Amino acid sequence: MTVDEAIAIAETLLDGEGLNDVQELIFRQCWEGRHSYEEISQLSQYNDEYIKALAAKLWKQLSEAFDEKVKKSNLRSVFKRYLRRHHVTLHRTQVIGVNLSGANLSGARLLLTNLSEADFYQTDLNKSIVTEDNAKSDEKIIKAEDAHNQGILSNLEEQIYHWNDLRFHCEEQVKIAEALDRTNALFFPNSKARLTTPAGRQNQEPDFLIFHQGKWGILEIWHPDTEKDETRDRLFASHGISIIHYCDANRCTEEPDRIVQEFLDILSQG
Repeated sequence: MTVDEAIAIAETLLDGEGLNDVQELIFRQCWEGRHSYEEISQLSQYNDEYIKALAAKLWKQLSEAFDEKVKKSNLRSVFKRYLRRHHVTLHRTQVIGVNLSGANLSGARLLLTNLSEADFYQTDLNKSIVTEDNAKSDEKIIKAEDAHNQGILSNLEEQIYHWNDLRFHCEEQVKIAEALDRTNALFFPNSKARLTTPAGRQNQEPDFLIFHQGKWGILEIWHPDTEKDETRDRLFASHGISIIHYCDANRCTEEPDRIVQEFLDILSQG
């Protein structure tokens, strides 16, 4: 997800209120990992105390909009979880073919649609587009269930990122997959496993299941605002996969090759 896409989402959830210039500066800098308000203030004409106060107000507004705590250190993670929860896929080269002539869209709001490269062609819409209330935001959205029959070429999948015909939940996973590929390692990304848990048989999905030098291990991407699933890890260990390594999400972006090599070293020595 780009910072411009994230801002578009934020402004939509903030009832269409656009961010002012200073708010947008704060958002962009924090999104890119510059978390120091002093550093951000140097890019503007305002002092760091004003930047800090304005940022606090922005995080509070976003926290209310997303219904979870938003702060400068977890900004990217919040937006990624939002996309997963709402099953939104950002396709920057999506071709949408739809003729809306005669359709009644009064009161409907089109969300997260990039039509800059869209190609509109004649399509017969005999059925009206159905709208429903969103319980949380009280917004009206176009239902996707009948989209295929109405000629809307839409692909609303849980997975957001695609690489080599594989599907991933976040950019960090793609970085790790690329690094693993460079080592010629055998790996299974986001592969669901069927395990017996205290609550019965359930699916569990590790980020990466990796086979190296005759041994299996799991590599997980860890975000600071998420908790490690120790119960699940013990279940995998009981089935012989005892090497489960968590790597920091920021490091996955900055040095994926080093993380992968460290994990393979751990796996070979385990």
